[in-house]
Amino acid sequence: MDARKKRLFRQTFAATQSLAAAARAAEVTLAEARKLRAEEPPADSAAADEQDADLERATAALESEAVRRALEGVEIPVFHQGRECGSTVKHSDQLLMFLLKTLKPERYAGGREAGAPQRPVVLDIDLSAAEGEEDDG
Repeated sequence: MDARKKRLFRQTFAATQSLAAAARAAEVTLAEARKLRAEEPPADSAAADEQDADLERATAALESEAVRRALEGVEIPVFHQGRECGSTVKHSDQLLMFLLKTLKPERYAGGREAGAPQRPVVLDIDLSAAEGEEDDG
């Protein structure tokens, strides 16, 4: 790779932080761009470490909030004739399934993962909480 392409790559990558955009600007393949980025020492390792720490904190906060929303739900106001008359809790079944598929792909990803066992899923659920409830219908 010539010096002009390297300069274009560095400038574009510094401005956009996009490997693909920098590769297009320098007219190189993504593989070449990855190699060039790996060769470059970080401009400011302290700043890079701080960015990594910020990203880790943000990711941990997002994961925590996703788990909370899936398990505890979020309170949604209920309106009647234009006035708020109460609230209900809405749980995210879709988010819960996403978390389960991510945390236990061998059990919840439906065998799509490489090497996942092809066996039936057995759910061990305690339904005793539903016993004794009266049918209002």
